[in-house]
Amino acid sequence: MSDDRILMIGCPGSGKSTLTRELVRHLELPVLHLDRVFHAEGFDQTDRQALADIQKNFMESHQRFIVDGNYASTLEVRLRYANLVIWFQIPKRVTMYRVIRRSVRVKLGLEVRSDIAEGFVDKFDREFFEFLKYVWDFEKAQVPMMEEALTNRNSDCRLVVIKNKHDKKTLLKELVR
Repeated sequence: MSDDRILMIGCPGSGKSTLTRELVRHLELPVLHLDRVFHAEGFDQTDRQALADIQKNFMESHQRFIVDGNYASTLEVRLRYANLVIWFQIPKRVTMYRVIRRSVRVKLGLEVRSDIAEGFVDKFDREFFEFLKYVWDFEKAQVPMMEEALTNRNSDCRLVVIKNKHDKKTLLKELVR
């Protein structure tokens, strides 16, 4: 069986979107970036059913895909369609550094994010610091929900945990062969 219905999950700044871009380049899979949906102008961020419906429609309309994004509250929806979950478990200090670095680079015009909604602008305001707190608390607040959802995944859905660059490189080699 090929791994061609892929979910990328993990803390912000863990490398989900980076690996997604690499896989899309090699495997030419259609991709749904959940941040593009969640941060789209006019999207009601409290409407989890709308977020779930968008994911379901995307996965039902593609035989092969990558869905990039955590959103633990809708993970169970995605798990029904996936045959590979790539879970990034990167140390907190690394994800915090990456999130701050990325935000600064985007703000300075040194980086463009294709995985975020058009028109979304990182602001160094209260909302940004709340996001940093979310990243800091991710393991405590989000991981238990993710672990519970993952215990109920289909038997044909493989789970791969990425903890470092070596793990990522090994998986990329396997999937791109």
